[in-house]
Amino acid sequence: MRFRSRVLSCFGLLLVMALIVTGCASTSETPAPTEALQATPTVPAVEAPAATNTPPPTPTSAPTMPPTSTPTMTPIASPTPPPTETPEPDDLAPTATIEASPPAATPRSAAVPALPPVSKPPAVVASGALTLVDNPNVAPPLSIHVSANHALEGHRYRVSGVLRNDAGENYAALGVVATFYTDDGSRYGPVKTNVACLLLAPGDECPFIVEATSKNLVAVMLHPEGAPTSRAAAPLTFTVTGRYQDAIGYVHLVGRVRNANPFAVKNVTVNGALLNAQGEIVSVGMTILVDSIAANGSATFDVAIKYAPYATYRLYVQGEPQ
Repeated sequence: MRFRSRVLSCFGLLLVMALIVTGCASTSETPAPTEALQATPTVPAVEAPAATNTPPPTPTSAPTMPPTSTPTMTPIASPTPPPTETPEPDDLAPTATIEASPPAATPRSAAVPALPPVSKPPAVVASGALTLVDNPNVAPPLSIHVSANHALEGHRYRVSGVLRNDAGENYAALGVVATFYTDDGSRYGPVKTNVACLLLAPGDECPFIVEATSKNLVAVMLHPEGAPTSRAAAPLTFTVTGRYQDAIGYVHLVGRVRNANPFAVKNVTVNGALLNAQGEIVSVGMTILVDSIAANGSATFDVAIKYAPYATYRLYVQGEPQ
């Protein structure tokens, strides 16, 4: 019995030691998990900074966007060519209805169809309304040839014609003085009109118009004015190339003056007259060329004449040697 109890105690002691040994083994193996736990913190610590480096690409794309948008906006706004289409105010030309008439062979007068008037001129009430009184006064050797003698609406009277140089020398300072008379013998005037030609050579003539507004006029006396001059005249030729009517009621005769002389000419004047169907002068106008015309040269002209119903026109050209 005593032996069996000892055996049992020894067996129990061995069992206890075995348990202790297994417990120690288990405790000695548990540190392995601690090694895994220590390894896990190191992995995220290394990869976390790498992940934070990826955002830099976004700042680089953001700055590039504004520059690309701003250049494209300015080109779209700057192309404002539409305003340049406003040169349609070049429709200023349409107001002057230009008609291309065939170039004539330098006629002294030419028949042309009348253009429509912009404003209605005063109507002619009567022709030959005034009696022409002979001039008893001494006058220069210049003659007046009456073309029209009209009574117009509103107690207006118009006398037109040409002043001709019948002398053998040149004349300047040209004019026509008209003295009107009423039915009771009273005198109205004198009324002076300057003839637009600067110089008249022998045989040359220049148109004029003189008007008066008064009631009961029945007669008129015309007196020429002029003075001899040493200034010489130069023969010139001209060609009418066209005509047009502007927006304010003027007929324009356009053409070219040619100087066939071997010297330059200056003070070139172009006088124009509109004539009605009866050949009477109803309106006059003139232009003077500012520049001289060289020998064997030419220059353009544009004579503006206030509109009146007309059928033909006539031009008078004068010039002086430079």
